[in-house]
Amino acid sequence: MIYLFVNCNLVPDQYDNWQVSFDDIAKYVWKNEPTTTMSYYICIPLEYADSISKTTSILAFEAYTNRNELDQTHLTSAAMSKCFSEMGTIMSTSVDISYNSAIAGFLDLPGDRRECGIMQDTRIICSSPSARASVLFKLKTLATVIEAAEKMESCGVFTYMVFESLDDETGVRIFGRFADRESMETFLRRKEVVGFWLGSKEEVKSMECRGYVPNGKGWLHR
Repeated sequence: MIYLFVNCNLVPDQYDNWQVSFDDIAKYVWKNEPTTTMSYYICIPLEYADSISKTTSILAFEAYTNRNELDQTHLTSAAMSKCFSEMGTIMSTSVDISYNSAIAGFLDLPGDRRECGIMQDTRIICSSPSARASVLFKLKTLATVIEAAEKMESCGVFTYMVFESLDDETGVRIFGRFADRESMETFLRRKEVVGFWLGSKEEVKSMECRGYVPNGKGWLHR
């Protein structure tokens, strides 16, 4: 499986037009790519939660069975070509795509694709390839602890996935989905989570994270 984080920058006030195009391609993909496109999920920046139509960017979380299916099936369809042509006056920049491999964690712990209230996308740049290996090892352990704890008593962590970048040798990404803001804030303050960050200072060159909300479009998984 290959996972993509796709950032689309939009011309102001063009989100509604973007959504029309997405709805068309999503309908096609759901019907015609059942064994190719496994996740097709849209995230809206948290700052636009109360005015989604005004957002100037969106983040798409996508999963495909493999790179060949992505390149030869999804991207070459007539429906996708039509979508790309419609984006010419809607998007302000080219699409920014990050390719990743899943290392640890869970996509849908409740198992019913229930919608979350908030998401967090965390991007880490490690100081070296060996530092990334160490960070990923610790994140694997953390993900196992979180999953076990959530299964014993749910605290609203729906998704916690750890990825290594396929674009370089130092990138790591964490994608989290939470029941609500309180659940996310509680999670961030867990001793295991704080311990990971405090214990990885020498290996993490930079880190940035951004909050998102769902818009009810696409699908988390089939």
